[in-house]
Amino acid sequence: MCWRTIAAVAKNDKMFDYPQDLRQAQWALEAARAERSAFLATLPVWGTSEGQELTDEQRAQSSRLLAAESEAARVVWAHTFWAELAVQDRVEARTKLNHIGPPPSAA
Repeated sequence: MCWRTIAAVAKNDKMFDYPQDLRQAQWALEAARAERSAFLATLPVWGTSEGQELTDEQRAQSSRLLAAESEAARVVWAHTFWAELAVQDRVEARTKLNHIGPPPSAA
């Protein structure tokens, strides 16, 4: 019985034809998230080191990276592709966009 359920899910699995600019926007969002995450990993851990406050430069960099990530997310969120989909398909399509894989390497 279990294998039939899995087969039924796979059979109903939808594929979405994402426009190239939306794919690029998703890759830009992933890159922005990775850059911000890497930067945050270099900062002192709160509560473990007294006297280690962020410098003005670190605060400015954090703000820039957050703004870049937020703008990248807005570009993906506001893309016209979402309006073209049936409402019931949007969550699945957004979820699958998060797993489109890395951009093709420049050859």
